[in-house]
Amino acid sequence: MLRLFANLVIVLACNFFLIVGNAGPSFAQECPDPTKATNASAQQKQASKRLNRALPSYRARSARYNMALVGDSLVELWQPWIKDSFPTRPVMNLAVAGDTTQNALYRLEGLDLPDFHPADVVVLIGTNNLGAKTAPCAVAAGVVAVVSKVRALWPGAHIYALSIPPRGKRYAFYEDVRIPANQLVASSLAEMPGVTFVQMNDDMLRCGKPSDKDCSNYKPDHLHFNEGAYKLITSFLAAAGLQL
Repeated sequence: MLRLFANLVIVLACNFFLIVGNAGPSFAQECPDPTKATNASAQQKQASKRLNRALPSYRARSARYNMALVGDSLVELWQPWIKDSFPTRPVMNLAVAGDTTQNALYRLEGLDLPDFHPADVVVLIGTNNLGAKTAPCAVAAGVVAVVSKVRALWPGAHIYALSIPPRGKRYAFYEDVRIPANQLVASSLAEMPGVTFVQMNDDMLRCGKPSDKDCSNYKPDHLHFNEGAYKLITSFLAAAGLQL
């Protein structure tokens, strides 16, 4: 399984070179290492207290769950509203605050849930990879690697990969990285069976175009979500075909 996953990452890296190459020479120069965000051993990070408390129950009662959430703080902090978002679905929240794509890969590789066979998995990861030193294609390669790892773990599941949402000052933190990264993820996942890329409506999430005004969907840090944002995300998933 690990050898298959390693080969898949190599193929994905090659595909990213092709995609980026077609985008023009200036973009290609920004992508010297498309596997930068896919090295699971580079960032080994402990799970959160919430997940550590939940895992024994998840393992003991794996068969009763039919859906999983994978991601960072944007997903872990969904926990208070998960039952409202998915009223008919027993959901495992496997997300950990602060996780990068590398952290998520490391965590998924060590996940011990042999009796868990979800019908659907929602993935939201990548915001913690945004930065000046990470090219869009590297961020995208990391997101696609996480989706591919989820596919390897649960081949019978349908995967819904959410776009990286806006954040930060004016809700425009590294837009020059985030937007093309989302486009690359969408292009790459389009050919992957059993995967739906869900491009969220950025303007709905941030209450309009980028501006200095506060948006009730976000907490004051302009990064984490309030309940309104989770309601929107749930509607995006439902429109994409996820049974709630």
